[in-house]
Amino acid sequence: MSSTTVKNDTVSSLKNTANEFNNDLHSAANQAGRKVRSMYNAASDEISHAGEVVTSEIRSNPVRSSMIALGVGVLLGALLRR
Repeated sequence: MSSTTVKNDTVSSLKNTANEFNNDLHSAANQAGRKVRSMYNAASDEISHAGEVVTSEIRSNPVRSSMIALGVGVLLGALLRR
């Protein structure tokens, strides 16, 4: 076997390995992207639901909600003043 053939075989093997690595990396990036998108959508749904629950609670108990907001404001004001 000549040295040129060995070099060509080695280069070909390296190219194949690089292509396989590139394909694996691309596949892993796509899978990670899908998982992140799924987690983002789930978190977005949870936040929307929490907002709806808070809005409903405020509408059904406006006086109590106002008192809670006043208490939280006073508490935060006292903590931030220090």
